[in-house]
Amino acid sequence: MKSGLLLVPLMTILPLLATPALAPTTAPQVTPAGAGNLAGQGPKIDLDKAKAFKPPRTELGHPNLEGIWQPRASGAAFSVLPHEGGFFLGQGSETGIIEGGVLPYQTWAAEQVKYRRDHVELVPTGHCHYEGIPHALYFTFQIFQTPNQIAFVHENMHAWRIVYMSGEHPKDYLAWMGDSRGHWEGNTLVVDVANNNDKSVFDMAGHFHSDHLRVVERYTLQDENTLIWEATLTDPKVFTRPVKMRFPLVRAAKDYAIMESGCFEDERDQAHLKDAALPANHYKEEHEKEKK
Repeated sequence: MKSGLLLVPLMTILPLLATPALAPTTAPQVTPAGAGNLAGQGPKIDLDKAKAFKPPRTELGHPNLEGIWQPRASGAAFSVLPHEGGFFLGQGSETGIIEGGVLPYQTWAAEQVKYRRDHVELVPTGHCHYEGIPHALYFTFQIFQTPNQIAFVHENMHAWRIVYMSGEHPKDYLAWMGDSRGHWEGNTLVVDVANNNDKSVFDMAGHFHSDHLRVVERYTLQDENTLIWEATLTDPKVFTRPVKMRFPLVRAAKDYAIMESGCFEDERDQAHLKDAALPANHYKEEHEKEKK
C-alpha cells in the first residue's frame, strides 16, 4: 500500500524536475563486511559484477536508477568507523564504511572529535536538522530521474536534494545538503557535492567536517536490485588527506511505501541530551525502561 504522507514534499519537488563508540555491556554483534545495517541481509560489493552488468536504461540511454533504495551502511549513523553494537546502535561493524577504518584528522581536529563525542547534545540531528551528505544516505531514500535533474527524496528529516546535470556550483552559498552537480561516466552517476556548511556531521560519534568539505559520489548498479555507493571526501581544513567511503544499497520491496519520518512530532530525545555526555550504560538502562 502506498502512503500519501509524502504527497506534499513530492508535489513541491516534481515541478522543479520538469524545469532546467560507546563502551559495550555485552559481547558485540558484528556486521559481516559488506552487509551493512542489517547483518546477513545485505549484499557484498562486487565491482567486477557491476562492470559486467547491463543496467536498464532511460529513453536517453542512461542507467535507470529510479526506485526506493535502502542502505546497508554498517551502522554509520552511529559511527562511520568500526564499532561495537548495543541498544539503539543495533548491529556493530568490523569494517565501518571508511576505507582503512581511519579518519585522518589533523591534530586540532582530533581533539575536537573527542569533545564532540563527549557532548552528544551538540549532534545536529538530535535537533532535527538536515543531515547533509553522506549522513542522509544512511537511511532509506527514493530517486526520481529526469534528463536534466535527479531528485533524492529522503524518508528521514523530510530532506530532499536536486542533482543538477549541468551548470556550476553557486558562489557565496552554503547549505546543510550542499549543492549537487552530476554527470555520467559510463554506467556510473558521478555527483560533485560542494557548498556544504560546517554544521552537519558524519555520525553521532563526534566525526565532523568543515565548510571546505567536498564529496564526490559515484552511484553504480551492481545488479537490478543492488546499488553501489562510493565517495571520495576532501576537507583540507580538518583532514590530512582524502577519505574514501562506500557501502551497498538494496532495492526496497515492491510493497514498500516511503513515509515521513517526522522528527519534531512526539520528539522525546532532546530532554536527555541537555546535560552533555551520556553514561556508558545509558542505552542499556533506557532499553530496560522501555521493556517495563
